[in-house]
Amino acid sequence: MTAPVISLDRVSRLYRLGDVEVRALDDVSLTVEPGEFVAIMGTSGSGKSTLMNILGCLDQPDSGHYLLEGVDTATLSEPDLARIRGQRIGFVFQSFNLLTRTAAIENVALPLFYAGQTEGSLGRARDALAKLGLAERQKNHPNQLSGGQQQRVAIARALINDPAILLADEPTGNVDSQTSAEIMNAITTLNREQGLTVVLVTHEPDMAAYADRVVVLKDGRIQSDTRSRESPRRIQPAAKIHRPGRWEEIRSFIGLALLAALRAIGRHKMRAALTMLGVFIGVAALIAMVAVGEGARAVVKQRLASLGTNLLIATPASTRSGGVRGGAGSTSSLTVTDAQAILEEDEAVADVAWVARQNAQAVYGDENWATSVQGVTPSYLSIRNWAVASGRDFTPEDEHDGAMICILGQSVVDALFGQDADPVGATVLVKSVPLTVVGVLAVKGNSGGGQDQDDVILTPFSTSQQRILGVSTPSASVAAAAQSGLVISLGGPQSSPSNPFGIQPRLAGFVNAIYIQARDGGVTDQAVDQVTKTLERRHRIKPDADDDFTVRNLTEIAEVAEQSSRVLEILLAAIASISLLVGGIGIMNILLVSVTERTREIGIRMAIGARRVHVLLQFLVEAVLLSGIGGGAGVLTGIAAAKIISYAAGWPTLLSPPVIAGAFLVSAVIGVFFGFYPARKAALLNPIDALRYE
Repeated sequence: MTAPVISLDRVSRLYRLGDVEVRALDDVSLTVEPGEFVAIMGTSGSGKSTLMNILGCLDQPDSGHYLLEGVDTATLSEPDLARIRGQRIGFVFQSFNLLTRTAAIENVALPLFYAGQTEGSLGRARDALAKLGLAERQKNHPNQLSGGQQQRVAIARALINDPAILLADEPTGNVDSQTSAEIMNAITTLNREQGLTVVLVTHEPDMAAYADRVVVLKDGRIQSDTRSRESPRRIQPAAKIHRPGRWEEIRSFIGLALLAALRAIGRHKMRAALTMLGVFIGVAALIAMVAVGEGARAVVKQRLASLGTNLLIATPASTRSGGVRGGAGSTSSLTVTDAQAILEEDEAVADVAWVARQNAQAVYGDENWATSVQGVTPSYLSIRNWAVASGRDFTPEDEHDGAMICILGQSVVDALFGQDADPVGATVLVKSVPLTVVGVLAVKGNSGGGQDQDDVILTPFSTSQQRILGVSTPSASVAAAAQSGLVISLGGPQSSPSNPFGIQPRLAGFVNAIYIQARDGGVTDQAVDQVTKTLERRHRIKPDADDDFTVRNLTEIAEVAEQSSRVLEILLAAIASISLLVGGIGIMNILLVSVTERTREIGIRMAIGARRVHVLLQFLVEAVLLSGIGGGAGVLTGIAAAKIISYAAGWPTLLSPPVIAGAFLVSAVIGVFFGFYPARKAALLNPIDALRYE
């Protein structure tokens, strides 16, 4: 003898409405054998619907036991109960409970998706509809079907997974008498020919007459249990619940969730667009602002790099006389012999160069230009990391001989010769002194302080001192020159270990700056200390006195500029992130509204097999889709905005692929973060409460 498919043992269900306790079911015991057709009757409030909800695993009894196919449902987990609802029990509701804006064939196939049986699901749904005479209406939405057609769609959905039990709750309550007869004949055929166990809830005696057994409830108790006939029937064999593999389940659900999310978004296009707006603006602003910040940082790094590599600069410091402080460089305190001493004595120093500069007029033909004329040593350009675009650099022989030559910056070339000109070989007059152009400097652009580095004429240091700038020996600094070992004479050139550059002693005067190159980036601080001590010793600076020079480490300047640019970039990104935060809050708000609007839909999905994780992921997918679409549009707009800023404002921008990818990823994460609470709220809904929601 086969075991009962349904067995209720002293089941009770209580509801509390304020201080009032309502006993919907009171100590009910009931057994239904496989293949039986049982009708449950009773007046309104007798407990019929409560009993049906417990039988369908939509609700749990407060006491007693409900065994379904020999298994106590109280011991089953939520996923197991969902699988039973989707695969072993078929529901036919009085109000049809079809998903609106969803075609009939998709409504029927939905339990298959939740069961992970996607292969051939639409074909099976098409066959189920055809058996019920709806082959031509499979693409119609519920609002395009009559009441009887909707109920037949609901029956097809209930039977799609070949369940063991069909629970029909007033299936003819909303249809006419002819349609009622058609529906009941279809259910009876399933019971008689296929051995399907049917439990029918009705309050109409003529509908109960189709059943073999009628159970009458009154005030939550079984008043009578009458068997009207005994007819032979083929008992449907018990089938195992299909438990799909992880990847099979994921694959089946992804398509379902995406389709449901797209439909939900399409249902309220304007609301969805406004929801995406915050994420859209945030991502666009983030990309554009970071591009601007990265561009500015790249420009700062480029300009600092143009000054030289591992570079230190020693310049005369401010002076104090009679209690009054003069500006930096108001007196000449650095000399050529200082530079030579630094190179000879300081181990951390790789090379030195010195510069004497003065503003002067340059003339070529009918053109003239006021520029900075600088006398430099041969190592100056290599220390400054400054290439010669055309022509050649100075040589030690040029310095030794005081050659009447010069190298022009590009700004001077443009002013005197015009753009795209090659002045190499031409002769320009600098302070009426003819100089032959032997080279043109590569373009450097503006310095960190905004000075045009290309507006310059370079000459050999000896040439500038002999012919152009004159010997720089200010009267106020003669004593300092003598203390430094400076010799001003009219003798010929000397060359010795202490004078490796062959500088003529009579020209070993004061300089405007000494450029010092450290051996590598790791010893720049050590080089600063050594140079400072060397100059203090040579200038006889007392321990408590101010130095008459300043040694600046451009590496530190570059680091400070880098940090400042990064702080600016972070600040801009933080401002843009506020929009992302607002967008995320908007997504949460809209999803909370959506959960409220779709509570009944959630109940329907749970009733046909959706697990809580399915509901959770469905709303998360919707949130991610909202934020992802907004983020994708924001990425495109941010890139376009960066290009427009660069073109229209002339401000450099630098688009970073990691930043673009990161911004889009952040938008998706925002969707998950802000969508989780509404999604969790939807997933935790009680199926029966969700179905009853109006």
